Amino acid sequence: MTALETFKTLQSSDFGRFLGGLDHLLCAVMELGHIAGMILLLSSVLLTSLNLLGLGLRNVPLAQIERSTARLFWTGLALLVVSGLLIFIPAATSYYPNDFFWAKFVLLGLALLVYLTLYRKVAAAESRGTWLAKTTGGLVLSLWIGVAFAGRFIGFF
Repeated sequence: MTALETFKTLQSSDFGRFLGGLDHLLCAVMELGHIAGMILLLSSVLLTSLNLLGLGLRNVPLAQIERSTARLFWTGLALLVVSGLLIFIPAATSYYPNDFFWAKFVLLGLALLVYLTLYRKVAAAESRGTWLAKTTGGLVLSLWIGVAFAGRFIGFF
């Protein structure tokens, strides 16, 4: 089954038709949930990345920042996944030809891969200020901001 066929199947499913028939106010609430999820996730990434770059919270141990913001990251990611699916399913075929939609998911995959591997390893090692820490902080921050911008541009193109 191709991606387009999968998108058509999702959109034409009973659940897809149910979501598509919801009041626009409920759709706006789903979009607000998506935005709130991105704010939570980005706030966690921003605080730890700025620390890795040596630009913020210098007197606070990196491991403490990471522990304190981990709940923000995971709550934000959960909100993004749930609200994103609820937004996507009723209009799946309209997303298929959108290059920003595909760019968002490439960036999302890369951001999760780097966050769950290199980023967490660097944060656990308390290695801020090193070349690796600064590169990792900049890379993760850039990837997640890229996800946010690509997602925002979906609606315009």
